[in-house]
Amino acid sequence: MQSSKYFEDLFPCLNGEQAFDLYQEIQTQLPQASYPAFSVAKASLLDVAENIDTFVFDAFGVLNVGESTIDGAVQRIADLRALGKNVFVLTNAASYNAKDTFTKFENLGFDFSASEIVSSRNAAEAALISIGADMIWGVAATDKFDISELPQTALKLGDDVEDYDAATAFLFLSVQDWNADRQAMLEASLERNKRPVIIANPDIVAPRGNTFSTEPGYFGHRMARLLDVEVQFHGKPFPSVYDIVAKRLAASNVAPERICMVGDTLHTDILGGAARGWKTALVTDHGLFKGLDPNHYIKQSGIAPDWMIGSI
Repeated sequence: MQSSKYFEDLFPCLNGEQAFDLYQEIQTQLPQASYPAFSVAKASLLDVAENIDTFVFDAFGVLNVGESTIDGAVQRIADLRALGKNVFVLTNAASYNAKDTFTKFENLGFDFSASEIVSSRNAAEAALISIGADMIWGVAATDKFDISELPQTALKLGDDVEDYDAATAFLFLSVQDWNADRQAMLEASLERNKRPVIIANPDIVAPRGNTFSTEPGYFGHRMARLLDVEVQFHGKPFPSVYDIVAKRLAASNVAPERICMVGDTLHTDILGGAARGWKTALVTDHGLFKGLDPNHYIKQSGIAPDWMIGSI
């Protein structure tokens, strides 16, 4: 296994301990939050439902793993709806546009409406507009991405070095089809001419069986560290995605302490929710902490959820 603690390697193959070390490395660059003195173990979210009006769910490791729905997740959403609770999905998966994201959860068996799904890509696309209408965005995305999906002028980055120099800013939606040669062309272009970079998925890693893949957040921190370029992150734990949830909840007038962020990671889900003043619940049987003792990492990071549950 490669450690790549300081983001030197482009596509390291990491284990859980090494993935945690990377998040620890950038913790001072994340939003600040306060946490409970200790976390309480609960059997499921039903045991805390009387304290919460709105549940906000991470997807991977909480509702699904890959293309498979986690057992009992669909029923638990139904249970919470029956209790009159608001439910949202808040995902850092930026590969899909809004329509495809909705279809993804529908195919997994969930009944979320489009307005109940918030993605880091929603926040990133809003940022593109705010930066300026005359920008040409060089986009790292899957091979299926169509530039017409974005509200701005865009170039899909591939193997043509001229596209990298033609872009006036860069957007990372996915690194699924990214490779070392493309990253090298981007970094060389940024060395020649520093331009802003937006990362639409701040996740540094994602679980892939027994190892962890590097995600767009990894490359964002690498470029900020090695190239001294301006990098914006949109998605958990950064504020812009929580602003979208808050706006959609405005009519409900829900107090922050009556909202619960449910996720499988400390540095994204739990930190982000706590920074917003929400309650938090860490899922431990799937995703990042599957097979690990979360208490060890809670103590090491200082990031503590209000509750810990195996599954929702």
